[in-house]
Amino acid sequence: MQNVPAHADRRSSLPGMRIRWRVFARFLAIFAGATTVIVLAMLVAQRTLHPVSAGWAIVLIELSGSAGAALLLSVWLERRVGRLVQALESGLTGQFNEMAAEIPDDLFADVIPTWQQALKALRDRSQEKNEEARAHYETLKDLMRMVAKAVDERTAYLRGHSERVAAYAAAISWKLGLDEEEVERVRLAALLHDIGCLGIEDYLVMKTTPLTPEEFEIVKAHTVKGAAILRPITMLQDLVPGVELHHESLDGMGYPYGLKGDQIPLIARIVSVADSFDAMTTPRPYQAAMNADYVLDILSRLSDTRYDSNVVIALTELVSTGALEIRNVRTPVSFRMRKPVPELV
Repeated sequence: MQNVPAHADRRSSLPGMRIRWRVFARFLAIFAGATTVIVLAMLVAQRTLHPVSAGWAIVLIELSGSAGAALLLSVWLERRVGRLVQALESGLTGQFNEMAAEIPDDLFADVIPTWQQALKALRDRSQEKNEEARAHYETLKDLMRMVAKAVDERTAYLRGHSERVAAYAAAISWKLGLDEEEVERVRLAALLHDIGCLGIEDYLVMKTTPLTPEEFEIVKAHTVKGAAILRPITMLQDLVPGVELHHESLDGMGYPYGLKGDQIPLIARIVSVADSFDAMTTPRPYQAAMNADYVLDILSRLSDTRYDSNVVIALTELVSTGALEIRNVRTPVSFRMRKPVPELV
């Protein structure tokens, strides 16, 4: 075990010793001065006043002197502590040095530079940690984009779907007045909303004919599977509702839990509208790509039954003003034209 040099211990204890001696010197000066004044006043009272009056005068002088000494001590300590608090709150190196130079024998003059060094070290460490956390978060977002792309690349008609849904959901969130952090949360949830499809058999995801009821039940499980994938990741906990509940319907006819109204969080309502909008404005094996205005009319008619009306209104305003770019709206080439699903007619 390495021994610490004795002179190092002495250096480390110097500020404490200086504070101790400064406090002792100030207290001694005040007490000595107060005691001297009290004793002189008592002597004068004894020589000039009647014994009874002198006795009361001595008591009064003693009390006044004690009160005066206490007042001087409290004022002195208050000023010194106030300077220390001001120095700690300022956090400015220049101010620290100026304060220490103004009154070299100030009570906490040795503490301020020490605090300055500790604060600088703490800030540097905090900045390093923040930069490290930011780098990890950016890496995580890149991984999420890669996973979303992998999900979409399983079938040609889903290519770019997650990215478009994320862009639509983010735009809707801004329009609804959500703050930057909430918008990013919605965007990432929309980006990963179909991640559960990784747990669905390829033949079901790629099937170009209508699904049987049994097959549809299997496909519906992608919401729960997606939530199960994200839930163990602490940093992604806030995204789980948008992934797990984006197929819920306000009237309780959605899945996986049949939630109604306010039971469905806003993040899921936004992803739901963005997902449906992209699904209807791009070609699918079961339907042709629809015109954006026609799709908005469908969403409007289903407002307050399936979709949140405020979310639909926000999307409508974005599209009508040209603030939202509608991507990949094209006539399908390699898909058989099918009649749109009944609930969207």
